[in-house]
This record gives sequence, C-alpha cells and structure tokens, in this order.
Amino acid sequence: MLSDISFKNYKKSEDIHGTILYPAIMVAPVQKNIISDLMRREDIQSVFDPFHGSGTALYEAAQLAHEIQIVGCDINPLANLITKVKLQGVDQNIREDILQLKDMLSSHGKKYNYTFPNMYKWLREDIVASLSRIRDAIIEISNEQNRLFFWYMLCDIIRKYSNTRSSTYKLHIKEIEKIQSIDNDVVKSYISAIDNNADKFKHNTWNFTLHKCDILDLLPKLNAASFDLSITSPPYGDNATTVPYGQFSMLALHTIDKKDLELEGWEFENYSIIDSKSLGGKKRNANLSPYQMSLLEPFLSKIAPAKHRKVLVFFEDYFKFLDGLCRVTKKYIALTLGNRTVDRVSINLTDITKQYLETKKFQKLVHATREIPIKRTPKVTSLVYEKPVSSMNHEFIMIYEKERFVA
Repeated sequence: MLSDISFKNYKKSEDIHGTILYPAIMVAPVQKNIISDLMRREDIQSVFDPFHGSGTALYEAAQLAHEIQIVGCDINPLANLITKVKLQGVDQNIREDILQLKDMLSSHGKKYNYTFPNMYKWLREDIVASLSRIRDAIIEISNEQNRLFFWYMLCDIIRKYSNTRSSTYKLHIKEIEKIQSIDNDVVKSYISAIDNNADKFKHNTWNFTLHKCDILDLLPKLNAASFDLSITSPPYGDNATTVPYGQFSMLALHTIDKKDLELEGWEFENYSIIDSKSLGGKKRNANLSPYQMSLLEPFLSKIAPAKHRKVLVFFEDYFKFLDGLCRVTKKYIALTLGNRTVDRVSINLTDITKQYLETKKFQKLVHATREIPIKRTPKVTSLVYEKPVSSMNHEFIMIYEKERFVA
C-alpha cells in the first residue's frame, strides 16, 4: 500500500482543489491512493471525515465510487460551504446563470446592506464597493446550487484584495503603502475566476451528508460501526496556536449571505470564535485518565509548567475524539498527522495516536512519512528562548485496521 506518497510535482491548480485557498489542505492524490488501496483490499461503502475542511478526502472518495455514502463534519461554516460545493458541483444551467450574473454586474444599483465589524480595517473603501456589487448580483441568483458556487469563487477574491497579508493564514494587516498600492480589479478578477473554473464543477454527487457542528457533539449521536472508512487530518493542536482556520475564514463569512451558510448562531461573536470553539480551544482545566497522562508525561516533563494547560486541554479533546472515532468506525482509520512543537519540545502526536489506537483494538497497516515541499507557513516560525522554532515540515500517514473479532 502507498508505494508513492511524495507527489512533489502535484499542482492543485490543475484540479478542483486549486480553485480555492484553504489552510493546510491535504494532498489530494495521497488521499485518493489511500482510499483506492483500501477499496481494492475490501468493500468500502461509506466514508467519514470528521474534520473535512475543504473536502479533499470526501471529494476523492466520491470520484472513486459514485454510489459511496459520504459523511463529513466541520465546525467552520466556510469549510461546510466549500465541501458542499465541491461535492454537489454546479447545475447544468451554470453558463446561463453566469451570463445573468455578468448582466447584473454591468447594471449595478446598490440593493443589499453589506457591512461588518472592522470592515474598513480589512478592506479598502473602493474594494468594499466592488465586493458589494458582486454580492448583490450573487444574492439575485435563484438557483441555490449555482449561487453557492458563486459564493465559493468569491472567497479567494476577497482575500486577494483585502488588507491582510498573504504570507500567513492569520488576519495580519499589511503596511499602509501596500494597501494603497492594491489595484482594484475585483470585478474583472471575479468574472475570470468563474469563467475559468465552472467546468471543474460539472461532476457531482448527492449521496452525502455534511454536519456543521463540533465533532465532539456529533460523535456520541452516531451509531457504532457506522462507517467502513474514517479518513481525516485532525488538528495537531488548538487552532489559535497552530492553524487558525476560523480567523482565515472570517472575511469571506462576513461577505456571504447568511441565508446560504449553515450556522448555529455564535459564529460572528468575534473574529476568533471559531478557533476558540474548535478542538482544544476552550479555556478550562483538563481532566485526563492516568493512562492518557502517561502518554503525555515524557513531553510535559520538558515543557514549562505554565504551558501545560494548553497541551492538556487539547489532548483531553483529542482523546475524546479518538474514543468516538474508534466506536463509529467499522473497518479502517486513516489519519494524516503532524507533530507540533510547544516550548521547543516536539510532541510526538503520531506515536501517542499509535499507542492509543492499539488500546482500542486497531492494528497498524501502514505508517509513512511525507515531506511537505511547499508551505505557506515559513520553516522557522518564531523564537523561543532566543532560539528559532521550526514549523512542521513533515506529515505522517497512519492507516489502521479494526481487529476483525472486535464486537
């Protein structure tokens, strides 16, 4: 299995996964190979991704077997919209709706209110006016399937013309000179994006269910052994100090009509709320079992006590997630993991996960390491004790099979 996972020459720009930017996207051909290898090994009728993000694994599963049951979960409403658009694609009348959209853009009269907190910090005034034109036109598209595609294609345009730096996923203001030098080609860029990418969304599936919620709330509601294959890349730590998926998404979420988003009601309280509600993000005291603590002690002993709580809180949630995942998985678990660094100490998430899965009666099929050749995050991210700290430059593929006689 997995004879090649390097894919150093893979370019997202050549397929659907390159149509939108999202943090820490899994490498599509790697996920495709994992799924296809397991399908050749045994019948796979259902695939579950509990942190589906931009939908890479779910989309690849659907392309391999059109009749397969696809189920995903993500707490981020932008991830939910992105994955839904990839799976359901566009309607056969997409070109007619593109013509309608262009016509409305050429005869604009402001119709819908567009404002959100700190708007003019993150968007220049003339950029807001251009985005407002596009937003008004999208709202008028009656076909929901195509309308969601139009929102999807607007997300990268918003970030490209925003005042936030492109070198990080966090919202980080540019220098004033760079903000002033932005050429306002918003409408032109958007029209080009929808024209050039619509055909990539012609393939669709409707045999999917996406849950927009906290995975720890969903897992107890699912039946045992619900899914033949669970495949995902879980967070390596709390979002605020690893990958800020929520903060990255906020400008787009504030622009998209809320009627076209799956929302629980809390998502717009502040710019960091999605990250703080994600796995390990809630500030509290952790309560781990003696066995769980024994897995962490080799790392905690080297980390300053002041930084213990964020590690413990994340792992309390992570172990709950693994407990639930093992319960709902019938045959295989495939994880793409990374080892984060806290206080200059690399926490071996892969080994911790290995030991934990084995106590849940899952046995190893594959362990593989893949170098990450291109990263938005720099290889050295910060200084701790005046020494550089390296970011994650490798990812680890772990495939486990449930022991056959486990009830």
